[in-house]
Amino acid sequence: MNSENCIKLSFLGDVTCDRPLLNASKNKSDAYDFSPVFSEVKSIFRSSDYVIANFENVCAGSSNDYKNEYLLYNCPDQFVKDMKSSGIDFVTTANNHCLDQGIEGLKRTIRVLDSNSVEHTGTYTDQKSRDACKIVLINDIKIAILSYTYGTNESNTGVILNQDTDYYVGLLREQKDAAKDSKKICKKVARYLKASQRRKISRLINRTKLRLGISYFKPYTDKIQDQDTANRYLDQIEKDIIKAKSHSDVVVACLHIGGQFNEEPGEYSKFIVDFFVKKGVDIIVGNHPHVIQKAYNIDSAVVAYSLGGFNLSISADYIVHEPLPEYSLILNVYIDEASRRYHKVTFSILKIVEDDSHMCIVYPVDKLVNELSDHEILKLNDDITKIYNRVTGKNLSKIKIQNEYELNCENS
Repeated sequence: MNSENCIKLSFLGDVTCDRPLLNASKNKSDAYDFSPVFSEVKSIFRSSDYVIANFENVCAGSSNDYKNEYLLYNCPDQFVKDMKSSGIDFVTTANNHCLDQGIEGLKRTIRVLDSNSVEHTGTYTDQKSRDACKIVLINDIKIAILSYTYGTNESNTGVILNQDTDYYVGLLREQKDAAKDSKKICKKVARYLKASQRRKISRLINRTKLRLGISYFKPYTDKIQDQDTANRYLDQIEKDIIKAKSHSDVVVACLHIGGQFNEEPGEYSKFIVDFFVKKGVDIIVGNHPHVIQKAYNIDSAVVAYSLGGFNLSISADYIVHEPLPEYSLILNVYIDEASRRYHKVTFSILKIVEDDSHMCIVYPVDKLVNELSDHEILKLNDDITKIYNRVTGKNLSKIKIQNEYELNCENS
């Protein structure tokens, strides 16, 4: 069997629009152009039959001139147009930023994706669309795609969904107002403050830390909390998986989980991935940590814990630089057209290059190497060797810079 008898599915990491990129993409006529972000990866997208990304963005309109509040995304519609033009076919939308501009922002984002012919799942406008099984047909192979998130930054947005409204987002667990338990605010004082006041105080503290040169983001591990392993959302997800398996040849689950800037999956991520593997999901792709984590393929499934940030702004104030957040993966899964099972799994390594204006351009490393000095090539090779070892669990001293690397080990 060879790859000519397969379809190639390609998965990307988090597609975002941080403030430095937003400012760099605005021209003198106040229009936006995000096409440079995708300019160097178009050719690699064209080599795939279907490209799937996590859209960690909101398109809520320009009423606030996109000058959104601290850690709340809102990007121009042009971003979606340029993303689509690059060759991205499908996006998942269940992530911690999907409610950054409230319910109306979520709904408008769906309309913008629809108007640009970008297929999507993960956020919904009604219960019927939430309960429907999203299936795409590629060369007569039916691919079901599921999308879920650990949460929606409810302590930052103030939007907490209840049992009558939680159809808006594919959730893995109950939402919590974490501001009530914040260690940054005296509990006795917090008792007398509104949630909006607690959020403002938390933002002020973090901004003050920035001015003092103190990092307010540190790598952390996602731990299992009360009701994480047994709740009504997991019960519903089990039903979703059963339905997806009955209507498709291949089931994909895209999960927004993990500890940010942590190179290793935490106990909650491991539990959730194991849950989906045991329920019979074929491909499990994680995102959210902003850095690359391990991946493996076993007889029954392909697993990638985190593909990293596809185009995050390296100069953004929340970035932790040590775990190499400027790199991300494209996970390529080749599905045999006859057996409807994966034939092989590969990954390509991408690097974000941010220029002096803070424009981000994403390069495949085998393309970037042609534009570097000898010293820069040595640094690149050292970095991608670290990334390769992190993904595969190997301990090689040096790897060759190339377009795709085969994932042929059980690194679970």
